[in-house]
Amino acid sequence: MEGFEKKMELRLILNENDSYHGHSLCRLVVEHAHKLGISGATVMQTKGGYGSRQHMHSSDILRLSVELPIVISIVDSQEKLNPLIEYIKERYKGGLISLQEIWVSKKIK
Repeated sequence: MEGFEKKMELRLILNENDSYHGHSLCRLVVEHAHKLGISGATVMQTKGGYGSRQHMHSSDILRLSVELPIVISIVDSQEKLNPLIEYIKERYKGGLISLQEIWVSKKIK
């Protein structure tokens, strides 16, 4: 496809309070992706959802404790994502990790 190149998108869905040894898992993943030289990572905070445990998460203002889902989208080649995937698997035991082929536009110079 002209003007585009094939990459992989790693998507991780976790809760905003997920941690690893007292540190935010979201921050650890993004910082490690940056350290590995991965092209880009985006963190999206959601308004709600539910997962395999069927527990509803919502930003309803009447709730006292909020455990909202966070989506981290990370894009690069499969080779560069593999070490990050192993890093995540060692630290994250409960959520959804997906990997899909995508086409991204080449950088305009």
